[in-house]
Amino acid sequence: MKLWYSTTSPYVRKVHAVAAHHDLGGRIELLKVTSSFDAASPHNQNNPLGRIPVLQTDGGEWLLNSNVIAKYLDTLGQGQKLYPQDNNRWEVLNLHALAEGILENTVAMIAEKMLRPENEWWTARHAQIKARNESALKLLAERVQPYGTALNIGTLYAACAVDFLLFRNNLTEAETAIAAAGLDVWAAEMNRAHACLAETKPYVSA
Repeated sequence: MKLWYSTTSPYVRKVHAVAAHHDLGGRIELLKVTSSFDAASPHNQNNPLGRIPVLQTDGGEWLLNSNVIAKYLDTLGQGQKLYPQDNNRWEVLNLHALAEGILENTVAMIAEKMLRPENEWWTARHAQIKARNESALKLLAERVQPYGTALNIGTLYAACAVDFLLFRNNLTEAETAIAAAGLDVWAAEMNRAHACLAETKPYVSA
């Protein structure tokens, strides 16, 4: 298998963490993307969406987003399954969806701040996103509380979301809301409890 990735993406981190949880690293060739906008980059050649992460299976099929890739890797792994099939299934998937929504809103704002001059920022939309994040982070704290540091795809992704907002705090300004909800402490506990999270934290590569 081949995985196109970046070192900063929370979507990539989710995939890396699932792979690490199931000890699948030896089966995956990692191909770092330095610029997702580079038309000459191999991940843009046969990948119509041009997004990362993207995984090419051993059979040559392209899996086009982190949700599909994570589910696929969870089916391959021999460790405890991260996508439950019991009565908690919908609660876990809804927690995953909450983390996904926070990231989708925030990543769009980050991209605009990084790629456009400040006088072209959609500031009203940014204020709306930050307000929504404050409410969503409070809800996220409530939803993760029953699980403690137990690992499933919902808590894994929630930790990825919190860590990413803190990693990009200069652009997200989410640190205060995260601390107010107690999510900084919870995420730190998750990272200590699970090597698959501790080993996959975002960083800016050289």
